[in-house]
Amino acid sequence: MNQQKYSHQHAFFDRLSKRFASRSELVQAIAQVLHVGKDAVYRRLRGDTALTADEMMLLAETYRLKLGVGQEKAVPTLRFPDDRYTIRNEFDHFLQLHRRWGELKRLPGANFDFASPELPMYYELATPMLRSFKIFMFGLTTWNLTKWKGLSFSPSLIDDELHRIVEDTIRQHYGVPARELWSVGVLDVTLRQVNYMVQIGKFERTDHVEQIFDELFLIVDHLEQMVRTGKRFPLGEKPGDNSPNFRVYHNELSNTSNVVIVKSDIRPFLFTTLVTPNYVATANPELCAEVQCWFDNLVEHGNALHAESGKYAAHYFGYLRTQIRQYRERLWAGQNVF
Repeated sequence: MNQQKYSHQHAFFDRLSKRFASRSELVQAIAQVLHVGKDAVYRRLRGDTALTADEMMLLAETYRLKLGVGQEKAVPTLRFPDDRYTIRNEFDHFLQLHRRWGELKRLPGANFDFASPELPMYYELATPMLRSFKIFMFGLTTWNLTKWKGLSFSPSLIDDELHRIVEDTIRQHYGVPARELWSVGVLDVTLRQVNYMVQIGKFERTDHVEQIFDELFLIVDHLEQMVRTGKRFPLGEKPGDNSPNFRVYHNELSNTSNVVIVKSDIRPFLFTTLVTPNYVATANPELCAEVQCWFDNLVEHGNALHAESGKYAAHYFGYLRTQIRQYRERLWAGQNVF
């Protein structure tokens, strides 16, 4: 291969690699698109084998890359991750999520910024009854699982192995430093779901509802402990010397989007929900930079929740506890909270 061809091919693969969290993902994706083995992909990456014009055009079309030298700007896109496949059962989403976060955690210098109008999933799924309920709701509302249609909620519907997978995924999240942006309505969706399912008689037992309320109080207590210590650590544990740093902000003026910006020493990645809990992703530098600017601006003009925020933090968490208590009291009083 002559030097000019090699330089062009090398630059093309360099731009393409920015779409993936790891080299192994890049190799797997190229092998699937070109219908060749991994050894053939590595030969192309090394420059031992030249990409044909058809191969380069196919890769460029698949991943929306421009081919012109000197103007190799990627077309901004948000798409499903390449290793994603159709959700056929309640395991599929969490197996994919577990694998992806395991890969992202291995990025050198990994940390993330998270903004959400709802309670982040790794807190909401931290306790067994609420976790079972939320998975059941995802199955009905997002994944359209026919096996649960017409059934009342019971934790027995959720397999023990799925609990283990979700718990492992949650623990991965706690191992990475983070800044998070919360809204005052983080509990709204979950509380409305519980209320609705009670109103239409879709809880198998009332003590399951009581346990969900009890677990919500536990989760709020845990969030406050992390905020006041400035450390991330799993529910039921204590922060240690190696616990990752944790900063939380609250911006009352923002209509917060649900996004995760994963940063590392290599490159950033952006994830945003598309029909919760499903998500799309991009490594496009323009989109990542724009969302990062948005997040930093909200942080700058928001209120920090930490040990020194005193009464403000107490007021925030007091409001969440009052909200849980009011929903519980109104529910059993037979009042409609819509």
